[in-house]
Amino acid sequence: MKKRLSLLALPAGVLLSAVAQAQSSVTLYGIVDAGIAYVHNAQSSNGQNQSTLVKFSSGNVQGSRWGLKGTEDLGGGLAAIFQLENGFNVGTGALGQGSREFGRKAVVGLTGNTWGTVTLGRQYDPVVDLVQGLTEDAYFGGVFGTPGDLD
Repeated sequence: MKKRLSLLALPAGVLLSAVAQAQSSVTLYGIVDAGIAYVHNAQSSNGQNQSTLVKFSSGNVQGSRWGLKGTEDLGGGLAAIFQLENGFNVGTGALGQGSREFGRKAVVGLTGNTWGTVTLGRQYDPVVDLVQGLTEDAYFGGVFGTPGDLD
C-alpha cells in the first residue's frame, strides 16, 4: 500500500509543479556614489569662511539609490510590473527625496503585447523618458555641459 501511494503522489507533484511555473523576475539594483569634494572659497559648518574645504560627499555624479524591479506574467501576453526605488545619503544613511521611503520611484502597472504599458504611482514625467537619453543628462550632466538640452 505504501508503494502504491508514493507512486500515485509522484505524478501529482510533477503535474502541480508544471502548472505553477510562471515567468516572473525580481531584480535588486543600486548605485553607491560617494567621494571627496574639494571646494574653494567655502563656508565651513561652523559658519567661518575657509579658503579651501575638503570633505566627504555623497551623490557627486548620480544620487545613491537602491531599488527593486519586477515582472509577473499573467498569461495571454499580459504582465504585472512594479518598480520601487529609494534614494539615500551614503554618509548618514538618511533617506533622500524629502525623507520618503521609495521617494525616487514607486510604480505599479500592467504591460501587454497588444496595447502597451500603463503605470500608476510616483514616477518621472514623460520628458525624462523621451528626451533625457538624447541629451546625455542621465549620467554626466553635472560634470559636462549638454549641448542642445531640449528639455
